Amino acid sequence: MENKTLYQTLENRDNPDYILENGPFKCTWSNSWVGHGYYFWDTFIENAHWWGVNHNKNKYIIGEAEINFSSSLCFDLVGNTKHMQDFHRSIELMRANGLIKSKTTVARVIHHMKDTLKIFNYGALRIYGINSKSKTSQFDFRLFFEFNKKQYLDYKPAIQICIYNFKDLNFRNWEIVFPDQYNIDYMV
Repeated sequence: MENKTLYQTLENRDNPDYILENGPFKCTWSNSWVGHGYYFWDTFIENAHWWGVNHNKNKYIIGEAEINFSSSLCFDLVGNTKHMQDFHRSIELMRANGLIKSKTTVARVIHHMKDTLKIFNYGALRIYGINSKSKTSQFDFRLFFEFNKKQYLDYKPAIQICIYNFKDLNFRNWEIVFPDQYNIDYMV
């Protein structure tokens, strides 16, 4: 099992005490990428800042926490090729049953795996939203393999972990790490 540091970007409503006591917070947007859950940026705080700058108009708070991470607890579509194959097989099964349409989303496939196929028994899901960040963003970390070629390495990719159920993940050490005035370790 691996220890992972996660970051949640929140709108800054000048309520750090409320955030510390009640966070993290569940996303219930109708267009949530992989369904309703607690969305976190995996490992790279720069992605949490990117979200705050671009989606919260620079008025944001970043909460940090740790979890126990393993592929037995988290359906990992970033680093576990077996999980990627399971996801592909689910899409093919849905396609064979006429359930894949041009507007089918990742969230729809995950819901089908959970509710219909009953093969998704994980407390979390790990994904990489390719092309989430603009290549002109200050938070873009691309390094090209060859000069004048388009292929690149994203060495701080926009990987998210969506937690559906905190059971077994040993969620701990929830604290505010940005902005500095809300960080209990910050000294003037």
